[in-house]
Amino acid sequence: MEIKLHANATTTPRIRRYLQQSDKSDRELAVELGISVTTVRRWRQREQVSDNHTTPKVIYKALRQEQVVLVNALRDETGAPLDDLLYLVNAGLGISVSRATLNRYLKPLSVKQKGVPLQGKKALRAGIVPHQLILHHLPLSLHMDDGGEQHLLWAREPVSGWCYARLYAGLSPQLLAHWTRELLDACPVAIQSLETFGFEVIVAERDVAIKAHPQKHNVLQVAVPLGEIIPRATTETAGDLLIQLCEFYNCGKTQKKLGDSTPQAFLEALRRKD
Repeated sequence: MEIKLHANATTTPRIRRYLQQSDKSDRELAVELGISVTTVRRWRQREQVSDNHTTPKVIYKALRQEQVVLVNALRDETGAPLDDLLYLVNAGLGISVSRATLNRYLKPLSVKQKGVPLQGKKALRAGIVPHQLILHHLPLSLHMDDGGEQHLLWAREPVSGWCYARLYAGLSPQLLAHWTRELLDACPVAIQSLETFGFEVIVAERDVAIKAHPQKHNVLQVAVPLGEIIPRATTETAGDLLIQLCEFYNCGKTQKKLGDSTPQAFLEALRRKD
């Protein structure tokens, strides 16, 4: 009969059974058989003489394709390293996934993405200060249970990664201006310029320069209920979850690149210095 042993095994099933049945001390058996005391004790504590299975006891399920798209988009937008992204996905979205599984589904960064501007402490040392916000618009077609046609508006401060997002059922110039004012009020630092992608906005009463980049976005189709993609969406509306996700990222976990501060705390500390 063929016996398959672990590649680094120092004992055979016959020796292991002998260890389990012997009345000698651990040290005596170790000297007799030329093995370590640890090995003797290990096999005396077991009932079987075969190697343990190396298959993980917990097998994490594969991510849905929609979840793969989502986590890659989060990584690209936030610039979060793997451990921070794992925290965001597990605790923020409620998607239970291991670090290894998450890493397996991350796509390689493109050359353009690899050349991202400096962030955090490195940016400050290079003389880059947080005075600009990047604004985006993405039309969504959600499942009817999640509100159907929606418009996602989100903004990001590039130095800290601080973000602000809202979901609306309709869009108008007045609503865009109202959202931009709320954004400027919420941002912890004084913003001097805005860059918009996919829409134009006018806030004449604010002393900010605005540069619009006209882009035509295809509607993002989400055919299944969000709860099947984002577990936390089963108990919260998409709009509320989006707000909480931004708060979670801005104020939740400290980031090494920000000097072990959250994006919110990082910007607030800069504002106090001014």
